[in-house]
Amino acid sequence: MEVHHHAHTARKKWTHYFWEFFMLFLAVSAGFLVENQREHYVEHQRAKIYSANLYDELKKDTIRLNDLSRNLINVSSKLDTFCTLVKEDHKQTVTNGMLYYYSSFVTNVEYFSSSNTTIEQLKSSGNLRIMGNKLAYKISEYDRKNRELEKEYSLSKVEFSKMEDLHFKLFDIYISEKMLRGKTIRPRDSVLRLTDLAVNNEPGLMNQYTGWLKFESGIYKYQSDHYLTPLKNLAIELLTILKEEYRFK
Repeated sequence: MEVHHHAHTARKKWTHYFWEFFMLFLAVSAGFLVENQREHYVEHQRAKIYSANLYDELKKDTIRLNDLSRNLINVSSKLDTFCTLVKEDHKQTVTNGMLYYYSSFVTNVEYFSSSNTTIEQLKSSGNLRIMGNKLAYKISEYDRKNRELEKEYSLSKVEFSKMEDLHFKLFDIYISEKMLRGKTIRPRDSVLRLTDLAVNNEPGLMNQYTGWLKFESGIYKYQSDHYLTPLKNLAIELLTILKEEYRFK
C-alpha cells in the first residue's frame, strides 16, 4: 500500500509579519497625512475667500458707521436747538421758519444695517472654525453687537413713529418738502426768516412733541456712543487682523 506524505510549508518568521504590518501602517499613515494635508489646504483656500469677502464688507460697514454716527450727532444737535427755541422765554424772536427748519431733522434719521453676508455664510455653513480662534472670536463679537443694535432699533422705531405722528400734526409736510427737500431748496437763512408758515400751535401737542424730541435726542447720542462707535472700532480691529494675516490692501 502506497503511503502519501504531506509536504510541510516552512513557517514565516515573526519578523516577516512585523515588516508586513509596519509597511501597511506606513501606507495607511501616509494616506492619512496626505488627505489631512489636502483638507487643510482646501480649508485654508476657503478661509482666504471668506476673509477677502469679509474684508470688503467690513470696509463698507466702517464708512457707513462713521457717516451714520456723525449724522446722529448732527440730528441730535438740531433737535436740541428746536427744544430750546420752543421753551425759551423770548419766543417772540422765534420764527415759524426756524421751527420748520430744525424740526425737519426729525425725519433725517437713518439706521445701520451691516453688509454681513459673509458672516451669515460662515455661521450657516459651520465654517467659522476654519477662520482661526482669534478671528472667529472677533467675528462672533461683531455679529453679537449687530444683533444688539437691531434690538435697540426695534425699540427706538416705535418711539420714532410716535414722534413722527406728532410732527405731521404740527407741521405741513407739503411745505417742508417744498422748502427743504424739493428741487428748488431754499437757502437755510432764507427759511429761518420766514414768519408766515402754518404751524399748529396747540400747546398740548407742542409740549408732547418737544418732550419726544428731547428724549430721542438723548437716545441718538446714546446709540452713537454705545452702539455705532464700538461697532466701528471692532470693524477696524477686524480689518487690521485680516490685513495682517492675508496681506490685504
